[in-house]
Amino acid sequence: MYRLVRVTNPTRGTVPAERCRVASSIRERIFGLHLLPRLRAGEGLLLPGATTIDTTFMGYPIDLVFLDRSNRVTRVVHDLPPWRMVWGSAGGRECLELPAGAAGASRTEAGDQLSFEDVPPGEA
Repeated sequence: MYRLVRVTNPTRGTVPAERCRVASSIRERIFGLHLLPRLRAGEGLLLPGATTIDTTFMGYPIDLVFLDRSNRVTRVVHDLPPWRMVWGSAGGRECLELPAGAAGASRTEAGDQLSFEDVPPGEA
């Protein structure tokens, strides 16, 4: 069962994801979005420890937001097509996967600070 968090970007005053799953098991991190239905607007998947992302076998593009230990954005990849592999950036420690266009819509850029707040069980 995934933990759900709300992802905010206080630097820009935006919300990249209202409901973001946190991949906590090794299986969830290895398979990422391959195990989940297509992300809808407002959704995301946080992959702790992910410094490389592989979209092999995915049927749609996604945005990637790489974060350092303090949740500062180190790199943003917009509209990554299926069948690609991306390596994070220096200092990157995890990756936030978003529907294509969500990073741009929230104006999330390298250097921004993100924050994560648990979604209460009643709102999950």
